[in-house]
Amino acid sequence: MKARFGLSAALTLLLAVSASSASAASNSVSILAGMDRGGVALGANFDVVDSPNEAYGGYARLFSKDRSEGEPAIFAFGAEFRGQIKVGLFEYYLTPGFGLIHHNFDDSKLLFGPTMALGMRAELDKNSSLGVENTKLYSWIGKYKGLIKDAFLASYNFSFN
Repeated sequence: MKARFGLSAALTLLLAVSASSASAASNSVSILAGMDRGGVALGANFDVVDSPNEAYGGYARLFSKDRSEGEPAIFAFGAEFRGQIKVGLFEYYLTPGFGLIHHNFDDSKLLFGPTMALGMRAELDKNSSLGVENTKLYSWIGKYKGLIKDAFLASYNFSFN
């Protein structure tokens, strides 16, 4: 009796999960990379595509440190909203966000503030695209105020359900 109930419950759960994933919005992941005054710059975004013109999710950025250039090591992460428009093979987007910035040069500081990303991607196939993004990190709260980082990064994006 218990085995039959367990099998029935598992089957019901499996059907519910497959039905919800069929109606769920698609997801996208962006991998970003580039060179900055401090050296290597890396990033990633995970977004839930809410409609053809909107998505929301999270971001992470890592910028390396170079003492001779006066560039701090920066790790930033937070939440974002992406407004996007597709014209032919190209997708243009504007992504405001808000998050934490770990700023490390001589001492380590935690900053808090907005981000803004502006980008363009060209479609490679139905689920992937390649482009460029300008990311700006600002600080409103913490030792440093104003624009903290302005970087151009290459972007590879892929979508999945």
